[in-house]
Amino acid sequence: MKHILPLSLLSILMFSIAQFSSLSANELKQPQNNVTDIIHPKIRSITKSEQISEVIAPEKITADQGFSYIARLSIPRAADRKSSSKCILLEDGMPLPHPHARHKLIREQGRGHYSHWTSNTLYFSTSDSSDPRTNGKKYELISTESYNQKQSSFNLTESQSEIRFPSISQRRPQPIKIVWKNQDSQTRVSPSWKRKGSPDLTSQETMLASILKPGMSSEEKSLAIWKFLVDWRYHHTPAESGDELHDPVKFLNVYGYGFCDDCATNFSVLANKAGLQSRVWGLGGHVVGETFYDGRWHMFDPDHQVFYRNQQGVIAGVEELSQHPELITKTPQDPIGSPSALIAQLYTSTGNNRVYKKRPQIKNTVVAPSLEPLDQVEFRYTNAEFIHQKGSAGVPKAPIVGNGTLKRTVRVVRNLKQTSPEHRQWHLKWPYVFLKGSLNLKLESPVPVPTVYVSHHLKSWEKLDGVMDKNNLHVSLDEWIQKQPTAVYECYFRLENPSKTDPANLIQQVNTEVIFQFAPRALAHMEKMNNTFQMKLTSDQVLPRANKQAGIKVQLVWNELE
Repeated sequence: MKHILPLSLLSILMFSIAQFSSLSANELKQPQNNVTDIIHPKIRSITKSEQISEVIAPEKITADQGFSYIARLSIPRAADRKSSSKCILLEDGMPLPHPHARHKLIREQGRGHYSHWTSNTLYFSTSDSSDPRTNGKKYELISTESYNQKQSSFNLTESQSEIRFPSISQRRPQPIKIVWKNQDSQTRVSPSWKRKGSPDLTSQETMLASILKPGMSSEEKSLAIWKFLVDWRYHHTPAESGDELHDPVKFLNVYGYGFCDDCATNFSVLANKAGLQSRVWGLGGHVVGETFYDGRWHMFDPDHQVFYRNQQGVIAGVEELSQHPELITKTPQDPIGSPSALIAQLYTSTGNNRVYKKRPQIKNTVVAPSLEPLDQVEFRYTNAEFIHQKGSAGVPKAPIVGNGTLKRTVRVVRNLKQTSPEHRQWHLKWPYVFLKGSLNLKLESPVPVPTVYVSHHLKSWEKLDGVMDKNNLHVSLDEWIQKQPTAVYECYFRLENPSKTDPANLIQQVNTEVIFQFAPRALAHMEKMNNTFQMKLTSDQVLPRANKQAGIKVQLVWNELE
């Protein structure tokens, strides 16, 4: 059963794309002209309906009054307060008898009276007026929802294009997928896609160029970097420890979530890149960043979305906050709901507070995904099946994760690098972390069967077992990917001919499919108001202009919900 995403999650999805480089800067040619092609794509629409279901876990239920209980809902739907809810509340699969009930009846009579009162609030009683948190019964809110599914496809052949869609004022847009296909059979193309007016996440340099303005003071720069991280990530268990999430480009584009140390370290990395002196503090249970200007240190906490000013209006540093916790406790809780008294204790218990000495080892990652001839990549925003997670067993899956699929084909095996008479080698690189993958070798005949090896960094090779199906050898990468100690963005394949001759004599073509993870927040899609997108195409060859059979074919699919 498919679930339509809740509005609280949808609001996080509407941002701009950034990806890592599969082409070096020297390989890429700059756009050949400054002309921007303006496109107003056609939109196709179809009305659909489906059943939406939300199981209400006991931990989401609190006692109200009398026989009434309140459940906090994750999936927003039209409710009784403003209209008449379409939702039906099931108890162990059976509908409770009294929907749209007044709160007084729910509280005083119980016996299955309920009201789906607001989009995220359910008042209800159980069939026997027992406590739903402890009676062992399953409660599920279902409804049949209608929506319009929209789709738009268009070709981009110019080096710079602006794609303009209308705003969506009457309904809630829900991104479903974006598909890019390189239609050229000869040219490798690197697309860059973003929402007009949004920050450019191509690299640390472009991030800072998007959010910093000439003449800014050090404090204004610090605040801009802090706000940027507040807006573009959310709090959840990181995919792995170490520096994987301390690279701002990976942090925002591949994952989009992490803990306080990830936020603080990214703040420090960007601040240093902006020319500020910065450091990271561990507070024995929390991690924050600081920048130095005007002769003193100032604390910025993007994870808890907070900083604190002293009586003079100056942003306080960690050491000042340890001496003056009242600067923290003057409000009862911070913006994410943490009790300020508990936060203050982290600063005042100075015995385990320390400045991190080790700096993250961050490469100068650049966003420029490479689509080989006839490559197709699909980014999916809903119902992600897989996620990259290392070293933390039993961690709940991050709530906002995108899965995508890259399909790539080697049509002429003789074009692959020949490292010995019986070996051909192929390098597969993609800007998003690999989750699963497979190879399919189309052979000239069932025998002899070539041997396939894989390596992460050419230091050692591992043989991959395959399954024959007529003239096709199917090889899975799943187990090898899972065994790697850290995230995989590239690998090398070695094709070996057991007859000690060129494997190109055995193999007609190689098809590969990789499932990867991306941060939906970083990939621009439809939202209510600003639906103007910008795409730049760079290539290692001259882009074919005005050729409808070349360039990039783009497809957007989204739902518009009531």
